[in-house]
Amino acid sequence: MPATLGKHDMANQGQEIGLAVIGCGPIGRIRSELARDYPGVGWLGICDIREDLATDLGQDTGANFVTTDAAELLARPEVNAAIIATQETAHVVPVMHALEHGHRLFIEKPLAVDVRDSEKIAQAIEAAGVDAVMGYTQRFRRRFLTVKERLTTGQIGNVTSVSARAMLNRKIAEMCLARANQHDTTTPVVISGTHVLDMCLWLLDGKKPVAVYAHSTDHIFGSAGSKDATFAIIELDDGGMLSLNHSWVAPLVWPGAVYGMQIGIIGEQGVIDIEDMHRDVVLASELPQGAGYKKGEADEAPRHVDFMGSIPFGEYAVGQFWGPVREETNAWFQRLYMGQDTPHTTAREGHQNLLLCMAIDLSAKRGEKLALPLETDDFYR
Repeated sequence: MPATLGKHDMANQGQEIGLAVIGCGPIGRIRSELARDYPGVGWLGICDIREDLATDLGQDTGANFVTTDAAELLARPEVNAAIIATQETAHVVPVMHALEHGHRLFIEKPLAVDVRDSEKIAQAIEAAGVDAVMGYTQRFRRRFLTVKERLTTGQIGNVTSVSARAMLNRKIAEMCLARANQHDTTTPVVISGTHVLDMCLWLLDGKKPVAVYAHSTDHIFGSAGSKDATFAIIELDDGGMLSLNHSWVAPLVWPGAVYGMQIGIIGEQGVIDIEDMHRDVVLASELPQGAGYKKGEADEAPRHVDFMGSIPFGEYAVGQFWGPVREETNAWFQRLYMGQDTPHTTAREGHQNLLLCMAIDLSAKRGEKLALPLETDDFYR
C-alpha cells in the first residue's frame, strides 16, 4: 500500500518546498539536480563536509545557500524539508538536527548501520510526528509496481513462498567498505541486500517474519571485516517462506554494472517470476565501458560487455538524469507539494528492514536459527 500521509502533511499541500540536501555524493547530486528542475521547490540549500563538493554542486544547481555545516543549513528559516544523502554511517546527526526543526525527511537507506541508532531515529521521527520516507528506489520501477498491483488485486491468490536472488559487481562493496568505519555492519545484506529484502516484504504486503536461519561466506572481504555472500531462509507468520540470497563479489568485469536480481513468487492460484538481471539489452565493444555509477566515471577494470540498464537508479542521457531515482524523487516532491500518497518506504519500514538484515547476519554469525523479533540487546550479545 502507499505510504499514507498524515493530517499535518495534507495541511502543507501547495506550500513551496524549501529544501536542504545534506550530502553531495552521486545520489545527493542527482536529487539536487532534480530539485532544481521541480517547480514546487522554491529554495535550495546544499551541504557537504567536503567544501569542494558542496561548492561545485551549489554552482551547478544555482543553490540559494551552500555550507559545510549541516546544523546551520537545517536551522535556516527557508527550510521545511530535507534529503539526507550522507554516507551510510553518518545519518544520525543530520536526521536528529532536521527533526528538531520539524522538517519532512527523505533519508537514503539505511536509517543507520547500528540497531540502537536506527531505533533512536525511528522513535524520534514518530515522536516528532513528521513525514519521513527512505530511498528504496526499486519500488519506483514499472515492473515492480505492476507486480505489486497484481498481487494486491489477488491475481495469484495467497502468496505462500518467495525466492529472491541478488548479485552485485564488487565495485559497490569496495566503495562502501572504503568509506565505512564499521566494517562488521557494512555487509552485503545490510548495505545492498536490503533493497531486495524491502521489495520482497513490500510484495508480501504485511506478512511478518517470525524466524530466520542464515549462512555467510567471507573468502574475499573477510580480511576487511565484512562478508561476501549471505543466504537466508525466513519463516513468515502465516506459514509461508522467503528464501533470500545475496552476493556483492561478482568481479569488476561482470557486465552487470551494479545490481541484478531474480524473484519468484508462488501463490495458491498462480506464479509471478521476475527476471531482473538486465540481459535484455547487451552492449559489446572493443572500447572499455565505464560503470556509470558516477557521471563521467571510467572503470578501473577493462569491461567490454555491459548489461545496459543494470544501474538500478538510472543514468544520464541527453543531458539529463533518467530512471527510477527521477521517479522516486519527483514523487516525493509531489508528496510534499500536492499531498499525494506514494509507494515510498516509510522510516518505520526502513527500521524493520534493518532489524531483519541484522538478524540475518547474526544468525549467520551464530550458525543457528533465530526466533523473531529479537530484543535490541540480542544484537549486542
